[in-house]
Amino acid sequence: MADQDRRLVFSWRYWLVVLATVLLAGALLGSATWASRFDEYAVKAAYLYNFAKFVEWPPEVFSATDSPLVICIAGDNPFGTALEALRDKVVEGRPVEVRHIPTATGLDRCNVVFIGRAEQRRLKTVLAELARLPILTVSDIGGFAQAGGMIGLFETEQRIRFNINIMAARQANLKLSSQLLKLATIVN
Repeated sequence: MADQDRRLVFSWRYWLVVLATVLLAGALLGSATWASRFDEYAVKAAYLYNFAKFVEWPPEVFSATDSPLVICIAGDNPFGTALEALRDKVVEGRPVEVRHIPTATGLDRCNVVFIGRAEQRRLKTVLAELARLPILTVSDIGGFAQAGGMIGLFETEQRIRFNINIMAARQANLKLSSQLLKLATIVN
């Protein structure tokens, strides 16, 4: 084989190895990012369930003592399969039902509404539609509780924390447990 042919073969092998390394690194980083995001939303799904345990809705909200407690995801669903962990859960004797509402309309039939980051442009509209309805609003949009939502999730020091807007909850006629309030940062 001539020197020129050997350099060409070496060059092809070299770039093939480089390409494979880049693709492998990208795949690993991508899956790590996905895993991190999955874990984040698994924690947030657990928060949704636990928030429901510390909220008292007006009795007229539920048509029967065993009516389901409905948790709705408005817009895009960032939870993936994490919400499946809520299947068969019960809050105050009520089975938990999770619904995905892609159009973010018809949310008035929910007890808890999670508004994902993808709905940030429509946040004011959605909050206006839900204002004064006995629906617990939760989101991970930055400044959510300050903007009139009830519980805003945020990350700090690799932990999920939450703000609570007590006035928004009171206007919706929801009673939040003092135990829940102790864990939150209160905003107005």
